[in-house]
Amino acid sequence: MANKWQAAYEIIRYTKYVTAYYESETDTLWLKNKSTRTLMCINETPIENIHVEGITESIFSNKNSLDTIAGFNVKRVKIYYLNSAKGKRTFKSKKLRVTHYGIENIGEIILSPFYKIDTKYKKQKQNDWYKRRVLSGNPLEMYMIKSTPMTSVLIMINTLIFLMNLFYIHIKDSMHFTNQLGLTHFDVVQGEYYRLISSAFIHANVEHFLFNIFALYILGKFVESIYSHVHILITYIVTALLANVVSLTFITDSLSLGASGAVYGLLGVLVIFMLINRKINTKLIVQIALTFIVISVISSFFSNVNHYAHVGGLIYGLMLGVLFQAKRIDWKISLPVLVLLLATPIILWSVVLKHDSYQPVDEVGLKYLNEKQYDKALETVNETFQYNKETSTTYYILAKLYDISGDFEKAKENYNKSFELDPENELALKYKLYELRKANDYDSMKKLIDNIDRDHIYDDELRAIEEDMRSKGY
Repeated sequence: MANKWQAAYEIIRYTKYVTAYYESETDTLWLKNKSTRTLMCINETPIENIHVEGITESIFSNKNSLDTIAGFNVKRVKIYYLNSAKGKRTFKSKKLRVTHYGIENIGEIILSPFYKIDTKYKKQKQNDWYKRRVLSGNPLEMYMIKSTPMTSVLIMINTLIFLMNLFYIHIKDSMHFTNQLGLTHFDVVQGEYYRLISSAFIHANVEHFLFNIFALYILGKFVESIYSHVHILITYIVTALLANVVSLTFITDSLSLGASGAVYGLLGVLVIFMLINRKINTKLIVQIALTFIVISVISSFFSNVNHYAHVGGLIYGLMLGVLFQAKRIDWKISLPVLVLLLATPIILWSVVLKHDSYQPVDEVGLKYLNEKQYDKALETVNETFQYNKETSTTYYILAKLYDISGDFEKAKENYNKSFELDPENELALKYKLYELRKANDYDSMKKLIDNIDRDHIYDDELRAIEEDMRSKGY
């Protein structure tokens, strides 16, 4: 048998209602739903013992006071009488509709299937526990009460993929899962567009995962409570995708992953909501700011923080926030924002396609090669071939490994394959120039060097060869 405070708590948790006002002298609690312009009162006295006509007349005569309590023009008042025989009586005036409901349990008010599932496993708390949370004036705590199933689903998907990735890394000693789901310029421009979304659900390590999930939990509950399950899903997917497009515009030679772009997108949506609805107050600003300052400061101690994705997610989150509030914002603002939201990704994508691509697994292989970890270098090469993503650099690494092992024929074969695939690859070009210099074929060397953009030579040895040839008059 539910009491008034438990009923109010569950209604706040599973519906759009929030606390409006509590009159301690009469022990009267009002909840409000701004979207439906409704006030709700919960009464523990059975409806059979109530003179509903007298209460209704009092409500009609105090309409202005109810508007003040609610903060909007109240259109409906619903009064629920707990532990009563089922019944309903409705009264209307020109400005207000008042309905009295006799109900046996609060399940008749809360239609969410998640409530019915939750009640099977949840233990009932003390009356004061419910009362403290219902009357809390802290907006952060009020939104934390809300049931947000889509936020929970997103957290569960992130958690499941994170655990699978840990299994591959620590049990199978493989980066397969990371490499298959992470964001890389090379793979996306090759047609693996799913990475623009999949990378937003995979994390590099425990710290990375915990920081993002903590932020997703808080901001997700805010956004889903304020809007809907659909809004948070749209925000997560759209801002993750567009933040990754921004990332690829600037980062072409490494692998990116994590939910941070989407998390900052949720922050952008929330900021616009608070600005438009004048929900900004010092306490709330401090709470949210401290949360992200702590996350940003701690995450800065870890390498490879993708600030481009953070900024991109925030900007597109702000744009979505404006569109979500389109009814309250002048179309002269919302229309240009819509145009920007649609146009900027197209412009950025055209830039992405113009960039040279680098296979990030090759970069890892080169790193192992330079550190003389030849077994690991060979593993990365084999993995690249396994997924048919070999490049000129892959063949160069394989050639170097054959060279080191003493199989010079195989080394030469792969050096030549590397050069054939990409004559502009500095590693392959450098080998080719060494071979020509051994044969004293300086004319052929000159032809190759003439094709080099001398202002954009990054390999020190190749630059030295080019300068030596120039000093000799070639």
